Amino acid sequence: MPRPLRPDLHGTWFHVINRGADRQDVFSCDADYQFYEHLLGEAVETHSIEVHAYSLMSNHHHALIHCPTGGLSKAMKDVQSTYVATYNHHHHRSGPMFEGRFTSHIVEGASARHLTGRYIHRNPLDIVPAAALENYRWSSFGAYTGSRTAPTWLQTSELETQFADPSAYRAYVTDRHPSDRQADRRTAPAAIGRLDELDTTVASVCGVPTDVIFRTHISNTARLLAVTLAVERRVANSTYLATHYRLASAASVRATARRGRVRLADDPVFAALRSAVLSPGSYRVTKGA
Repeated sequence: MPRPLRPDLHGTWFHVINRGADRQDVFSCDADYQFYEHLLGEAVETHSIEVHAYSLMSNHHHALIHCPTGGLSKAMKDVQSTYVATYNHHHHRSGPMFEGRFTSHIVEGASARHLTGRYIHRNPLDIVPAAALENYRWSSFGAYTGSRTAPTWLQTSELETQFADPSAYRAYVTDRHPSDRQADRRTAPAAIGRLDELDTTVASVCGVPTDVIFRTHISNTARLLAVTLAVERRVANSTYLATHYRLASAASVRATARRGRVRLADDPVFAALRSAVLSPGSYRVTKGA
């Protein structure tokens, strides 16, 4: 029995990830990378999705994709099935290539979009130094900094809006930041024994005003992170936290924290934000990031 498509959510942003089965390479030569980029462009045209950032590595890939009218599952199915069939033909192999269909995390809010784009653009740091990051050919980062011509299908306006010029975006991506996975974790966690300290630190790391954490009618990363950490660190009991965060009940607090724990396990950007909050010397990201 075929597997059902994932929920087709209209107007949603996704961090899309896939990697080779058993960590095998999925790109073996320049032509492979070029063909995958071509297929992304075709998916933009055929399925009306928007690609805002991407990075292709030898054994995995990342993309920030917006789906104004849905269609992510069909788009990625077309891209990956066509790519695998073509790769297998040209490289004389058979069988599945990727470890699954793909992984997708919903990206909620402008702050999370900017941080996800930054995470994607920093992904090649394992093989190139920060100074050469914009020259990595198989990433959209160079299109943002002007070091290469942007593909016609790549959308850059969403991630560029808060920056004065390409050099400002270059610095945002290449300069170290407390949410980086590479940030130093050897020192003791920050003191967040009081809720006001926790809320202020979470807002600072996420780059949003503190009052965003208390907005109940929008989905936002900062609010989810604050509630998750408040429960994890036992800053107050669930009844008190329900009142503080304007949730319906103690059960709502616990349910929100469970969602946060699931996201921590699945979303590396969200996990990096948690680490940044718990790291001494956390500082505010560029406003609106």
